[in-house]
Amino acid sequence: MDVTIVPMTKEHIPALYEIEKGCFANPWSEKALIDELSNPAATFLVAVTGDNRVAGYVGMLIAAGEGYFTNVAVSPEFRRQGVADRLLSALAKEGTARGLSRLSLEVRVSNAPAIALYEKHGYKRDGIRPGFYRTPTEDAAIYSLAL
Repeated sequence: MDVTIVPMTKEHIPALYEIEKGCFANPWSEKALIDELSNPAATFLVAVTGDNRVAGYVGMLIAAGEGYFTNVAVSPEFRRQGVADRLLSALAKEGTARGLSRLSLEVRVSNAPAIALYEKHGYKRDGIRPGFYRTPTEDAAIYSLAL
């Protein structure tokens, strides 16, 4: 799929909120997404199709020279088309450009497709956070990538 990766803008928020609602039991609100636009520690990248539709996004917070994923989400209609691959590659490139030493994230231990994607991109499992997720309660696997 041909997508362009761009920084998140206010115009992307309604589409991102719809993706959030379709992907997560506890989606971010539109206000929470808007708030990240003015957060100097936040970087959010959006995958936009040639016909200007939002296919997905990835966000990270930066602290102490490291990046922490807030979310990775791809609209169901654009899954399995390489959008998440493009987003992860762009975020790693952004992290390298900013001089970050590593990227880290948590993922539900049952989310085999996401885990396979992260491992494909070189992320290594660092441990487990018991009971990290709610609705339903589930452990999180911690993954990181040295940059």
